[in-house]
Amino acid sequence: MASALNSKIHPPGTCTSSKADARAGSGWRMDCDPEMHVKMCKKIAQLTKVIYALNTRQDEAEASAESLREAHQEELQDTVAETRTRLLQEQGYTSEDAETLLKRIQTLESALELQKRLTQEALAESASCKLETKERELRVEAEHAERVLILSKEMLELKADYEKRLQLLTSHEGPQWGQLSQESPDATAESGQRPEMHQVLLEVERLRAENQQLSQDYARKAEELQATYERENEAIRQAMQQSVSEALWQWQEKESGLRKNFQVQESALQAQVRKLEGDLEHRGRKISDLKKYAQKLKERIQDLDVQLREARRENSELKSTARKLGEKLAIAKDRLMLQECPVTGKADDVKTESEVLRKTNDLEACKLHPQQVQGFPKLCHCNKRGSETQIEKEASGELERMKQKYEEDLRKVRHQTEEEKQQLREQLGKRLEELVKKHTVEMKSVRSSVEVDRKKLKEVEAQLEEVKTKSEREIKQLEDEKAALSVKLQNSLLEATEELLKEESSHSLQIQHQAHLPELQVLEEARQELREEHEQTQAQQLLLLESLRQELTEQRAACSEHQKALELLQNEQRVLGPLGKWQAINPCSGNGTDHTFITEDVGVTGPPGSVPCAAEKGLLEENAQLQDTVLRLRAEVEQHLQEALQLREQHRFSEERRFHYAAFPSAMSHRNRSFSFNPHPGYLTPSMKKKKMEEVPSRVVSVPNLASYAKNLLSGDLSSRINAPPITKSPSLDPSPSCGQPYKPTQLLDGKTATRAQDGEPSQAKEAPQKQGSPHQEWFTKYFSF
Repeated sequence: MASALNSKIHPPGTCTSSKADARAGSGWRMDCDPEMHVKMCKKIAQLTKVIYALNTRQDEAEASAESLREAHQEELQDTVAETRTRLLQEQGYTSEDAETLLKRIQTLESALELQKRLTQEALAESASCKLETKERELRVEAEHAERVLILSKEMLELKADYEKRLQLLTSHEGPQWGQLSQESPDATAESGQRPEMHQVLLEVERLRAENQQLSQDYARKAEELQATYERENEAIRQAMQQSVSEALWQWQEKESGLRKNFQVQESALQAQVRKLEGDLEHRGRKISDLKKYAQKLKERIQDLDVQLREARRENSELKSTARKLGEKLAIAKDRLMLQECPVTGKADDVKTESEVLRKTNDLEACKLHPQQVQGFPKLCHCNKRGSETQIEKEASGELERMKQKYEEDLRKVRHQTEEEKQQLREQLGKRLEELVKKHTVEMKSVRSSVEVDRKKLKEVEAQLEEVKTKSEREIKQLEDEKAALSVKLQNSLLEATEELLKEESSHSLQIQHQAHLPELQVLEEARQELREEHEQTQAQQLLLLESLRQELTEQRAACSEHQKALELLQNEQRVLGPLGKWQAINPCSGNGTDHTFITEDVGVTGPPGSVPCAAEKGLLEENAQLQDTVLRLRAEVEQHLQEALQLREQHRFSEERRFHYAAFPSAMSHRNRSFSFNPHPGYLTPSMKKKKMEEVPSRVVSVPNLASYAKNLLSGDLSSRINAPPITKSPSLDPSPSCGQPYKPTQLLDGKTATRAQDGEPSQAKEAPQKQGSPHQEWFTKYFSF
């Protein structure tokens, strides 16, 4: 509007001051805009940081609560599973015990249901809280973005309006003030236009005042907008802090309540589990797994022996190559010496020829006429000198050429030897790196196999518990059968006495009573024998477990020795590295060529040979120790096999006795047989069994695979090691149904992969909170980039 009024009222003219003011106002505006933008960006970044910190705290609290819940659930499930297994194992005791166990199971199930319900409620509450927090965050983000967009739009509109006004002012005032400046020389002639000029000046001042007022209004509006923005941001931040603090307080209260409930339930469950736990120790089933572990260790020892032999073979090859290179260097030196000899001989011949020519020239000069000699003494002297100088120049040229050839040959030979040395060093470094990598991979595999074996040992312990519970059940069944038999015997005696009393045959009753007394004594003796055998088996199992633990410690010591061997190899590589660098840096001057070649030869053959000799001695000692341990393990394995056979035979005898006692009531109808001292002709009494056991020789078990293993250990052939069949179990020694099958390494690999997968599960669980935190980081980066 001001520009339009200007164009209507005032004539065209120019004014430099208005242009300067306009430029100053536009510059101030351009300076003010970036500052405001930077301040707004800083405030936005602060708000986003605060929101991000609050979100991360909330996520951490949720993750910790979820981890606690999961740990409590897992512990409860484990305890419930253990109690169920124990309860299922102890179901065969009595009806009263069964009822109490059922009641306990019901209480445990009710506690589990309560726990599940509480966990579900907690999960539902956590999900609802998460949804609410997410909705709040989204709403706050949307409002914040809308406000930022509105502010930015207003700023852009104000800026565009201001720039338009400035452009209009400059476009309208420019030609007018230009015309005024052109017509200024004629101002004296036109004195009547002074009031118009005064009016123009007044209008210019008014426009300046309007421009200043507009700039002030713009700054005031920007400050007001900034103040409102800051107030709103502070209010949002306070509200977010309050909401987050309230949510955290609620979560902490819930966590404390859940922890108390979990602790109470855990204490109750632990008390119940302790009551249900028996006094039997978990030590019996480790025998078979430890045998497998010993066989695996033997196979590992074989592989390590093969690798040691390969390493020695490679070391010998490298030594032979180094020796060959030393021989080649010596041959090259001899060749150079041989080349030097003819060169020096030629130089001497040239010198002698020059001397001979000089003497002949002197003699020819003496044979000339005395007059000519007296007349031309100067000429002869000059000719002699010229010939001598030419001969000397030719001889010196030939010597220089021979020296250049000799130096070039020396340089070529040195370059070739240096290249060959460099190649050998690279090959040695690569081979050592490959060996180190192989050994590290093997150590990792051995560690994984040890972990698998530990897990298998735990499983074996659980199976031992089951077997012991079964044996106890069988003993109790035998005792019950014995009681039933005694009851049946008493009933039969009563019936017999009644019949004999009826028939008035008291004498026969007395005979029968006397006949039954030894049978009862035999039964009591059998009971005592069973108890003694059970105690003996327990003692043997304890001894076997102790021996197997000793074997495990020895095998771990062997593993530590292998690690030391690996460290020795790494030290060799480190020793070879600086030696190669020293040989590359060693200077070789022209006068000391022979000395430098000698040092290089010593560096190639000396230190590497000394270091591997020490390593070979250590490896030989380790190999001897491993062979001793293998022989000792073999003897112990044979002892374990014999003990297992004895245990199996004892178990078979106990089963035969049980069958004998089970078949005893069927033989009661035959009174003549039942009342005799030998009740059944087809069965053996314990005393007869002992006699027969003493008469029968001990069973001999042949283990062909162990014999082949010993041959392979004692023989130094790699082919027998490589082509030897894998160690298999004797089918008569393995109680498992798959005892006749050979050992398969794929099972071991599957076990390794399974353990790795199980080990990978906690790593995935650890990565879960990181993945949860990633969207917050992306959100933070987006808003911070704005």
